[in-house]
Amino acid sequence: MASPSSDLDRERRKCTFNVAELTDIINGGREKTERRQYLESLVLNEPIFNYDDYYFLSREEKYSDAVKKTVRLVQVLKQHNIEDPEDYQTLLNVISENLPIALHNSMFRPTIRDQGTDEQRKKWLPLANDYKIIGTYAQTELGHGTFIRGLETTSTYDPKREEFVLNTPTLTATKWWPGC
Repeated sequence: MASPSSDLDRERRKCTFNVAELTDIINGGREKTERRQYLESLVLNEPIFNYDDYYFLSREEKYSDAVKKTVRLVQVLKQHNIEDPEDYQTLLNVISENLPIALHNSMFRPTIRDQGTDEQRKKWLPLANDYKIIGTYAQTELGHGTFIRGLETTSTYDPKREEFVLNTPTLTATKWWPGC
């Protein structure tokens, strides 16, 4: 009986088109293929992004592992000056895991950039872009949906602790679809 690898090799040799050309078409050109391959190499060569034991980890270990991967990903982004959202998404596709930083990059930063005032962008974007602050996103409260005036949660800045104190007073104030 042939091994799965030899079966695949045999079928690949029967291919009637140029695989490299098709890859370039799918990626949007040779330059983009080379860029994708370069970005992939940045994380594929990192032992921390290995998934051999993923399915054997506890929930707590998976979270701890994801935080470590997030720290390393941010280091890679900074070391290689990667700021393009498409490049970032390519790295996430290779890492193939939901990381605790995902909503910071996909929701928090774009919201400040696209909906913030000039003053807010000037103050918060440099901090968010440099990962000195990490933002989150919570879509709504369980009991209120789009009824904004009915929201119960308050957020009060505590200058002594230099942090926001959230108060969610009832079960209906529970955040629904929260992320981090």
